[in-house]
Amino acid sequence: MSIINNTLNLDMMIRKPLTRGLKMHIDFSISLGKSKHYQSVFAHIVDVCGVVSAIHNNIFKTWFQSMLEHGNFMYNCPVTEGHYFLRNWRMEAHMVPQYLYAGDYRVNCHMFFGKLKTKHEDFVVEMKIFALLKSS
Repeated sequence: MSIINNTLNLDMMIRKPLTRGLKMHIDFSISLGKSKHYQSVFAHIVDVCGVVSAIHNNIFKTWFQSMLEHGNFMYNCPVTEGHYFLRNWRMEAHMVPQYLYAGDYRVNCHMFFGKLKTKHEDFVVEMKIFALLKSS
């Protein structure tokens, strides 16, 4: 994954199918002042296949639909093995929740099957993205 000039590019290999039950814990945190400590703004557990197949729009569905225009992601589950990519994707201003203030953010995405932070969790992947949100 690379972010250059506010544009995200991503290449990933899926080594085994991603089936229903895949969840993502997404946590948006902000650094207050010049501190290196982050405080959670909001966190949510998302059913990944549910977002992909949802009829109703929400913030996660909006992001995913935008990514579909710039990559080769699957439109449904299961997601088969193979190479997936995202090219020249930007988070446009209308996709940023209004309750997120300008500042330094850390977005932690933790994907798993089962129950988070228990012995029944089957870890898939974790990504930490650092971003600067500027006021418009």
